[in-house]
Amino acid sequence: MRGALYPDDHAFAEGLVYPKVASLSEAAGHIPDNEADAQRLLDVWTRFSKGAVLDDNVKLGIKARLINGGAPENVRIHGPTAIRGILKAEGDATIHIGKYTYVGDDTILSASQSITIGQATLLAHGVQLFDNDSHPTHADQREIQFRRMLGDKRVAIPLEIRSKPISIGSRCWIGLGSAVMKGVTIGDDTVVAAQSVVTSDLPAGVVAAGNPAKVVRELRPDERLPTPNPPGG
Repeated sequence: MRGALYPDDHAFAEGLVYPKVASLSEAAGHIPDNEADAQRLLDVWTRFSKGAVLDDNVKLGIKARLINGGAPENVRIHGPTAIRGILKAEGDATIHIGKYTYVGDDTILSASQSITIGQATLLAHGVQLFDNDSHPTHADQREIQFRRMLGDKRVAIPLEIRSKPISIGSRCWIGLGSAVMKGVTIGDDTVVAAQSVVTSDLPAGVVAAGNPAKVVRELRPDERLPTPNPPGG
């Protein structure tokens, strides 16, 4: 029943995540009461299937988006994983996401070099990962960039937009509305509190918070226990 909670659902998510569909009838089988949402689901899966390399057990939400300016293998998503956010890889940039990872609603991964996420990491809703500055710091270049976006191609000068790879380890939790900026490495198991801005590296096994994010404590040993293997796994 739509609206019911399931073990693989999330309390703050908008809707569910769905396995691969290749036709509108398949999409409607998952969303029988909303033809518009079924079409959106098909559109999402069509774009991801053509523009990325995904394991069979990846699931996507209807708000998921993919913008890949390079080869499909530049965006690699291991499963099982749930993607509800936006993945953007410019040019030959790469995005690699490990299995058991969650990418929440309105979360953005924007890569002009590379963004790497380990396994079992949670990116909450509204998280922003930018391995680049998005715009030049030079005011004249910034104006020219936006004029180009509006269709003015008369001024053709190179734009200086700084970038540096982002790497987030396994079993991390990046909290609601946080931002991880270019060049940051975050170690395994680390928790970043909601609304934090991470501008420098964080070690493994800590809780960090603030703007800029600072370590507030180390995780206790019991908070970093190995993940138990499921029966028969």
